[in-house]
Amino acid sequence: MKQSIVLPPEVRELDRAVSLIERAEQLGFHGAMLGCGHNMDPLVVFAVAAGRTERVLLTTNVLPTYTRHPLVMAMQALTTQAAASGRLRLGLGPGHASVIEDCFGLPFDRLIRHTSEYFEILRQVFDGKHAKLDGEMFHVDWEIDVESPPVPLFLSSLGEQMCRTAGRHADGVLPWLAPPAYVRDTIVPTLRASAGKAGRPVPPVVMIMPCILSTNRAEVRAGVHAYLDLYPRFEAYAALLERCGVPDAENGPRDGWTDAMIDAVVPHGDQDALAAALARYREAGVDEMAFLPVGVGDDPQASVERTWAALAELI
Repeated sequence: MKQSIVLPPEVRELDRAVSLIERAEQLGFHGAMLGCGHNMDPLVVFAVAAGRTERVLLTTNVLPTYTRHPLVMAMQALTTQAAASGRLRLGLGPGHASVIEDCFGLPFDRLIRHTSEYFEILRQVFDGKHAKLDGEMFHVDWEIDVESPPVPLFLSSLGEQMCRTAGRHADGVLPWLAPPAYVRDTIVPTLRASAGKAGRPVPPVVMIMPCILSTNRAEVRAGVHAYLDLYPRFEAYAALLERCGVPDAENGPRDGWTDAMIDAVVPHGDQDALAAALARYREAGVDEMAFLPVGVGDDPQASVERTWAALAELI
């Protein structure tokens, strides 16, 4: 199982982000991932980082599809891929209704149809430069001519419908916060069935999870509440945790994380505990593990650096 690393979500300085990607390569990680929230655009960061690295893969984690037209996304991705000499992996996802509607003021309609047509347009551009689709969500007829290596398409997938969509269209899947049993019993078999029906290779599972290198219960609790407080309150994640039988999950939308939920979902503890979590995900069928180190204690940055070093030793 390959190991990658997720850059801290709060990184906001370009040179700092690029330096972290350089560090990920030096430590031997397979890939470096950068999300898209309140800070820098990952595609721009990766275009800069490509000139200062040679091997590490660069994965967006994840760019929301509702906020960027697929033709614009294709132009940006192809340009970044040209700079990265083929090391970009374009990780996409629709996002959350509360964010897309309340923060961006955009409609969050027909999730699966939107995603399927979005991927179809990108695939047409990446395969032949010209996209033409008269769909239910998109109407396009445009050519994008950029000299670039192919761009692998990864989809953020948790629910069965989205996993089926990934099996039909994606080159990889990016689940987040899914316990190993859910990966084993739902994500992997759903991908296999969907990809088989479509006559495609089964997309690899690139599992993204937070982790905390600490045995101090108070530090772990504080780190989870600081970084992950919203997730049990999102309908999709609350439903996922309930389906997985996570203790207290039914009260997550109201109460947030409890210690029992943290123990069931978030890898934490010493280096041996993180190694055990890696083993559980490998046995569940994960092809690549990408940990997001959560900083805790009096010096969160030093905590993150210790976690990077500990994870690198497990490669």
